[in-house]
Amino acid sequence: MSLDDFDDLLKVGEKYGEEKRETNEDVTSPSESSRFEEYNPEDTANSSSVDAVDSAFGTIISGLEPIEITESGARITGYITSARRSAVRLGTYVIVPYGNEDLFARVWKLQYMQEFEVDDATELHSRRMLKSNTTDEVDYKFLAYLDPICILYSKEGKLMRRMTDRLPRPNTLILPVDDKMKIQTGLNMPTEGIFLGHLSVGGELVRTHASPPSVAYYMRNDYLMGDPLIFRHMLVCGSTGTGKTFLTKNILRQFLKESNRYVVRDEIGQGTKGKLPCLVVMDPQDEYSQLFEENGDLSSEDEFVFQSEDVEYGAYQDTRTFIAKVDGHPYSGKSRATQMEFTIPFEMVRHNSWLIAAAELTENQQMGIERLLDDYFRELGAHTYHGFVEFVEDPMNRAEYVDSGKLHESSYDAIARKINNRSFAAVFDQAATPVTEILDEVFKPGRISVFPTEYVNNVRIRDLITLALMTITVDNKLSTSGDVAVKNTPVILALDEAHRYLSDATSAHSRRIISRFADAARQGRKEALGLFLITQDPQDIDSTVLKQINTRVILNLSNDAAIKALNVPLSHEKRIPYLKKGQMIVHSPDNSDTVEITGLSTCVVKHV
Repeated sequence: MSLDDFDDLLKVGEKYGEEKRETNEDVTSPSESSRFEEYNPEDTANSSSVDAVDSAFGTIISGLEPIEITESGARITGYITSARRSAVRLGTYVIVPYGNEDLFARVWKLQYMQEFEVDDATELHSRRMLKSNTTDEVDYKFLAYLDPICILYSKEGKLMRRMTDRLPRPNTLILPVDDKMKIQTGLNMPTEGIFLGHLSVGGELVRTHASPPSVAYYMRNDYLMGDPLIFRHMLVCGSTGTGKTFLTKNILRQFLKESNRYVVRDEIGQGTKGKLPCLVVMDPQDEYSQLFEENGDLSSEDEFVFQSEDVEYGAYQDTRTFIAKVDGHPYSGKSRATQMEFTIPFEMVRHNSWLIAAAELTENQQMGIERLLDDYFRELGAHTYHGFVEFVEDPMNRAEYVDSGKLHESSYDAIARKINNRSFAAVFDQAATPVTEILDEVFKPGRISVFPTEYVNNVRIRDLITLALMTITVDNKLSTSGDVAVKNTPVILALDEAHRYLSDATSAHSRRIISRFADAARQGRKEALGLFLITQDPQDIDSTVLKQINTRVILNLSNDAAIKALNVPLSHEKRIPYLKKGQMIVHSPDNSDTVEITGLSTCVVKHV
């Protein structure tokens, strides 16, 4: 066949297709007429308005497979009209009305299915598409498969939700959700609390008829539904450059709202309204002290949205920067908040030997150093780092421990070498107020206490400072004899680069740290201690701690191991590598269904 002959055949085919389209509306067979007839609202049990019909995505169908719901799942399929196909994507939330109740569902699968009139696996069809590239209703069906989330119903004037226990009828409309309350109830989202961002699907904000049209996502943080979620802990994770610090500032600022008051154990049953929390931030990049400063770029539109959705914004005046005095490392950071210098007293090592076990001691050496510390702290007088080094290096002490068999000679000598370290000498017992004497300044209700470490270029010293402060917080919170200022103040401990300090235990001292923080995570609810962890490597955080984290805010991650460690539903897990800056998945089983949200495009405080 020549090319001219093929073109003639193509024209005949196109003419036939056009005639087929023109005559489709005149076909009188029952199957054809039912497929193309106009939808009549009176033919169904629902009483949809004309506006609802115009806005509908399509209708529930049963011709391709049955409509069914079982205890293990459901099969509900919708036909999407050509005019509305571009508005539907994976994850889109929809309403299917039953009359006096609504099925609230999300689209979990999309599919094109070929109409019987056209076979697109032909040369004739391919040539027609190359020439005109047009696809219309007669060529393909566009199907959306729905995952039922719940049934919405009204009881005594209040919108309620229950499990899906009834089927929609065939030909019922599939409608967009434009009622904010139906979305919040359908997803079990609180209508107030700690603001995190706005509900979105595929990066597009879900919009309603309300003003503002976006749907705010809050974290439940009061005692009405049990303990505040912050005391069941929170994790923010994402790859470098995804906006973790920007988002974290926005979230942390919300905890200092005047209404966010918590009752500590000693005040339970006393009728007190509670106290504002103290926010303690371990800041390796010297960025969180900017909570003290205004964001001068906020617009009037930003402020309207913030006020409408009860978002806290603006400088927080009761912000303090606490600077660890380190020999040879003066602080020259950017904090404009009030600064206070402190030192870490060696006395802290008495009950926390891991503070100097960071020198990579073996298990035998760890046991040896604990014996030496016990004996040293039994001696009368002041106990300092230099005093301990002299105690260990004393030839008479060495002879006593080695000759008596208390310590092996090689272990003793290794301990002596490792504790005589310039890093330890630079940080312990410096000329400043010991941190243990300013706990009432650090742990003050309603205060943000920031501990920057960026100015210290020695990683070992930075880790020692952070571990010491973590230890102070946890030990005083969990101990019955803990400092009153710490025990009687609700505390949120924000730990950036959390994977550095809470990684899987590989040594004796790290196992003790992990064990202590696992205890803190378990007891946080009753001790008014909330852990707020920030990391780019969630898979490195010890599983005993990670299991205690109730709320996980997940930005873009490309590491499969990191994604798997977070244990989110598969439908959302697949989205994580494609999240754009500001987009996140929130997995908080005690707060809401797992959802995608988009954070604010502006920071509520200064962010440079």
